Amino acid sequence: MQDKKLFLLDAYALIYRAFYALIRAPRITSAGFNTSAIYGFCNTLEEVLRKEDPAYIAVCFDPPGDTFRHEAYADYKAQRQKQPEDITLAVPFIKRILAAYRIPVIECPGYEADDVIGTLARRAFDEGFTTFMMTPDKDYAQLVNERTLQYRPSLGGQGFEVRGPAEVCERFEVAEPLQVIDLLALEGDASDNIPGCPGVGKKTAVKLIAEWGSVENLIANADKVKGAVGKKIADNAEQIRFSKFLATIKTDCDVPFDPDELRRKEPDVDALAAIYDELQFKTLAARLGPRKPAAPAPQPSLFDGFDDDAPAAPAAPQTSVAATAAEVADAIEAVLADGAEVTGIAAHITGDDAMTATLRGIAVDSGKRSVYIAVPDFDTASIATLLAPLFAARTTLACHDVKRLMVVLRRMDVMWTAPSCDTSVAHYLLAPETPHDLPTVAEAVLGRRTADFALSTLERRKQIFATDEDAAPFFGERASLTRALCPVLADRLAAEGLADLWNDIEAPMVAVLAAMEYEGVRIDPAVLAAQSRHLSARLADLERQVYELAGMQFNIGSPSQVGKVLFETLGIDPGTKRTKSGAYSTSEEILEKLAPAHPIVGLILEIRGLKKLLATYIDALPGMINPATGKLHTTFNQVVTATGRISSTNPNIQNIPIRTDDGREIRRAFIADPGCLIMSADYSQIELRLMADLSGDPDMVGAFNAGHDIHRATAARIYRVDLDQVTDSQRRNAKTANFGIIYGISAFGLSERLAIPRAEAKDLIEGYLATYPKVREYMDGAVADARSRGYVTTRFGRRRYLPDINSRNAGLRGYAERNAVNAPLQGTAADIIKLAMVRIDRRISREGLRSRMIMQVHDELVFNVHPDELDTLRSLVVEEMEHAYSGSVTLEVAAGVGHNWLEAH
Repeated sequence: MQDKKLFLLDAYALIYRAFYALIRAPRITSAGFNTSAIYGFCNTLEEVLRKEDPAYIAVCFDPPGDTFRHEAYADYKAQRQKQPEDITLAVPFIKRILAAYRIPVIECPGYEADDVIGTLARRAFDEGFTTFMMTPDKDYAQLVNERTLQYRPSLGGQGFEVRGPAEVCERFEVAEPLQVIDLLALEGDASDNIPGCPGVGKKTAVKLIAEWGSVENLIANADKVKGAVGKKIADNAEQIRFSKFLATIKTDCDVPFDPDELRRKEPDVDALAAIYDELQFKTLAARLGPRKPAAPAPQPSLFDGFDDDAPAAPAAPQTSVAATAAEVADAIEAVLADGAEVTGIAAHITGDDAMTATLRGIAVDSGKRSVYIAVPDFDTASIATLLAPLFAARTTLACHDVKRLMVVLRRMDVMWTAPSCDTSVAHYLLAPETPHDLPTVAEAVLGRRTADFALSTLERRKQIFATDEDAAPFFGERASLTRALCPVLADRLAAEGLADLWNDIEAPMVAVLAAMEYEGVRIDPAVLAAQSRHLSARLADLERQVYELAGMQFNIGSPSQVGKVLFETLGIDPGTKRTKSGAYSTSEEILEKLAPAHPIVGLILEIRGLKKLLATYIDALPGMINPATGKLHTTFNQVVTATGRISSTNPNIQNIPIRTDDGREIRRAFIADPGCLIMSADYSQIELRLMADLSGDPDMVGAFNAGHDIHRATAARIYRVDLDQVTDSQRRNAKTANFGIIYGISAFGLSERLAIPRAEAKDLIEGYLATYPKVREYMDGAVADARSRGYVTTRFGRRRYLPDINSRNAGLRGYAERNAVNAPLQGTAADIIKLAMVRIDRRISREGLRSRMIMQVHDELVFNVHPDELDTLRSLVVEEMEHAYSGSVTLEVAAGVGHNWLEAH
């Protein structure tokens, strides 16, 4: 029935399709902006609305950041190229257009659009709707039933194609659409990097599923499958199950289904016309019909659209512009005289890197008045003097991304000493796995939607803010919004028992990280240049060896050519499967399994590793040195990881390799300032110590407190031998088990890691848990606690929400269970080092030391030390790190010193 027809559009699938359809003849505006993706998407949308006239419609987007599949499998979609910048810039405009159409945009943090559409389609089915899933993606075939259909967009003018159960079964040669999942689990999916079963292609997969019905039944009867295929199924059973988990579209996401919200509404024609004019879409604008000139409308407020039950929002004051010294001084004096407990701040900053970005203006909102301070017309000394009273005030300054503004201001000699409230960090504590951009936070906390779009896009397209008068209303409203958010977030933090975590750790951590970013770390380009020459020579020698073994020269960087050499020329693993494009898969995982079969495979892996080191660090780091400071200034991210750990970007110093000699050598290039030393302070086995503490296992606690080598002590108990009789192999196995248990390692994973039979790995895990029975109790208790509450907590109260802990999908549930065990450990470790950093920073300041904390890498802190302060600083740092947490197991910190990071570590 027409009134029960629902269309769900897969946004990115259609956006990418539109962009590449016009790749040879892109649409470019007079300002040089590529609008191909936007134009193509709009044409497709209008065609659907015109031809199908759906009564209900929504557009579903992938969320920013990783999804649960990425967390479960680091290589998920890893082979895909970075999203084209033109698409990134197009998405905010597409969302604005959809808002003007009054078509809801739906996305769910941690889940792809596939899962959102799958969930909505299932709920729509339950309520009698007929759903059309508009996407070219073949994975959606698994969702098809008599009232859930795939609506594939036209290609080459052939019109739309609707696939129901009959069409899906015919195309995929299955008995029912759900078996498409089983096919993907067996043959894999190159586009998503799903591994499947080695040696099983499409035809074999179809045949096997036709015979056995499902991969579960196939695995259970692998011994009955004749020939090599049966052995492959048995040997790769775990990988097949995992592939099915990855390929299965979720249908139980936490996405509400409200038909009234999805009901099609009349578009805002004037808003559409304005956007089309801005993008120079004359044809699309003409289709809207003639329009009367509209009277100038007041600047829309970001407070428009509050829900009735949301906190009341006062009318935002008009934002004035202060452009002269007298105006700025008077404005700041008046704002501070208002006596507001919270004053909102919004910075107009151009440039992504805080150490090179430009401050163009600052909006300040006290509730009584709002002013935009125009910065470019002042010299640094003058504006610093004018801004100083504001950032030294007693009022709490609320801002969305305080750290970035702190760094920019410090470059201008403005020290932010006023109390601060970073609304993004506060929201991060409340909802760690959701986006923390201002529009998302506003909707989540204040119950209202904003018309905001990506600030980076605004910065790239400066003509939008050609004057201070243009910028003032936008940033004035952002300042008003942060002012409104701050007290509401504070109340929520208190209600959720997170006030201490906020006050003692996360809030003061902002300034600590800002100081570290500003300080930076010195890099010796000569050391990196020498390493580059050395590794390049090794690469040339390794390539020569590869060519000799292959009997020919070829492009080792080409997966296609590598596949042909390995599987055709040399005949390694003749039964290996090809990808959809007909090429062979030569992923790192596959090559590692093939390494024992031929020496050329190990050489190719070594070449790839060296090239990655060169490209990512050795050859890249010199170009990242700030010419003004001569240092590297990484960006520390406080609101990215769900566990509470700090991450870093540009460069990612957390991932500088440490397990290989070549990787460790990179640290030699991280040097002290002239006349100074580098000191590294590192927690010893902190997560294992926390496992002992949280579980209360007396034997594990006793081993740590007696100063025993925990891995040797564990091996002695598992293998029932004295400590001095433990072999190196037994200690290595115990070490892998010690750390593996924390991360929920399976018998399959342990057998792969240690290259031992799966039965032996299973015995090792069982032996470990029998050795430390309280650890098993802790693990079971953590999972049970998560099942009842939906989240787990660290010792400091940080929460990790686990929405899939009670899922009917075994793969999703298992992943959540592993997080239930690990998150309290990893999160508590993150809280401990953050608290230590806050205390260390305060003591360095209080004691007037010149030495500075410059890096944080997981459980390690790195300092630039003046030699005459070394003993004082080392004692201070070790004391604060070891006393940041008090439990049944003492924390141990090792502190080393050298002229570079490698020597100090």
